[in-house]
Amino acid sequence: MLKNRLLILLAFALLFLPLTGNSGEREDGLNAFKKGDYKLALSFWTPLAESGDRELQYNLGVMYNDGRGVEKNIEQAIKWLTLAAEQGDADAQFRLGKLYTNGKDIKADLKLAENWLRQAAQKDHGGACYYLAQFYAHGKGLNKDNDLALRWYYRGAENNNISSMYNLGYIHETGTGVPKNLAEAFRWYDKAARKGAIDAQVNLGRLYFKGQGTKQDKIMAYVWFKLAATQNNENADKNSRFTFKNLNKSDQQQALALFEEYKKKFIK
Repeated sequence: MLKNRLLILLAFALLFLPLTGNSGEREDGLNAFKKGDYKLALSFWTPLAESGDRELQYNLGVMYNDGRGVEKNIEQAIKWLTLAAEQGDADAQFRLGKLYTNGKDIKADLKLAENWLRQAAQKDHGGACYYLAQFYAHGKGLNKDNDLALRWYYRGAENNNISSMYNLGYIHETGTGVPKNLAEAFRWYDKAARKGAIDAQVNLGRLYFKGQGTKQDKIMAYVWFKLAATQNNENADKNSRFTFKNLNKSDQQQALALFEEYKKKFIK
């Protein structure tokens, strides 16, 4: 995401995040961008970024990396993201970490990736915490260490990273590197499911159906299966239909009503 104070929605659904300051150049750049005059926008923003504006450096990095309003240019993206990252911008550090991890547009460099990800993670960037946990969990760029992986998954989850929440559920359900703890698995699947994670919704339905980590509740099992099924998960669709057939008519009515309520809350 790009950053600015106006929270404007661009014609192609580009959503900006807040910028600090309200200088004329910023406003002029934003107005030009909204009108689709990206060349003019860059003429306002580039000098500000060159003068050390960290948030605009990040924005230019995103624009060049994603080809948003400009021709995609990975060299320019790396330049601007690095300048922002060197000033401590956690989002820029995270983006650089991902770029050097994935090696899609540039040569992969796991040592450099780990450096940027760790800096962002230490600022409690949820996504960076998750990536760092993955490095430790799979021995990618770092020595495999389940304890450190778990620590970073928890830190990522505490900072609202959905993938970290799901992984904590899976780790505790399967006993991967830790003793099995179905109650803890249920807790994290529930958190991830409520934030829209489809796989977590399926697994939460399964735990409700079997009464694992929580009291058995086939109505709730149906609700979570159906939510995932509504988002095109085939296994969830089969499970929801099977579960529904095993409910009496009264419970079926309650399940349908609860599904409609949850759909409004948890499906965007």
